[in-house]
Amino acid sequence: MNYQNSPVFIIIFSILFIIAILVLTIVFIIKSRKKIFEKEIEKKNLEIAYQKQNTLSIIEAQENERKRIAQDLHDDVSSKLIALSLNLHLLKSKKTPEAEKESIFSTLESINSTAIETSRKIAHNLFPPILEKFGLQEAIEEIVLDFNSSRQINIKYKSEVNFSFFEKEKQLHVFRIIQELINNSIKHGKASEINILFKNENKNIEVSYQDNGVGLIKEKFNKNKGLGFINIESRITAINGNYVIDFTKQDGFALTIHF
Repeated sequence: MNYQNSPVFIIIFSILFIIAILVLTIVFIIKSRKKIFEKEIEKKNLEIAYQKQNTLSIIEAQENERKRIAQDLHDDVSSKLIALSLNLHLLKSKKTPEAEKESIFSTLESINSTAIETSRKIAHNLFPPILEKFGLQEAIEEIVLDFNSSRQINIKYKSEVNFSFFEKEKQLHVFRIIQELINNSIKHGKASEINILFKNENKNIEVSYQDNGVGLIKEKFNKNKGLGFINIESRITAINGNYVIDFTKQDGFALTIHF
């Protein structure tokens, strides 16, 4: 009797064949899922590493800012206060001739005026008074006017957005973003023209920023963004925003922010 042609053999062979196919399919699915899982883990690890590096960079930027403020206070304000103290002591001294006291008063006024101006600049760097009193629109207009008055750069600024409903913290973040972008355009981009536009876009706010500077190379930028741009990124994240850089632009720098 030929067992290979028997119905029982055919049924058993078919069942074994189907089981083999199922086993191979299950093994393939398990391996595929394992690879997907490993890639997900690798992606998460990369995200964690990036976030860790980003956090460290932000902390470093904050520490550098604290050092700068401390240096400004030590070098400028403290030295002025010491000079004031010495001149006041000289003024109080009985050995100081009356004829010299008028000159000392003049010196005291000059030192005091300089100390006030230095303190104002330090405070302005921490939280611009115009931003506190008048809001974001006027604060941006002021820095644009300050830069344009130098005649070294021409900044065109336009806004279709009402900033009055922004919280003060959000206004400060947006102000610092624009300030840092302008600084980068001048310092690193060697730009002579900048265009800034705020507009309403699908219930969000769109910021278009462009300059005519040297631009960015994508590979170099991704490899080393620098603390200044990392600070910009952290502030964009703080206002629940995102950004896109147009690396296809032939010349200059172009960035769009949505928040």
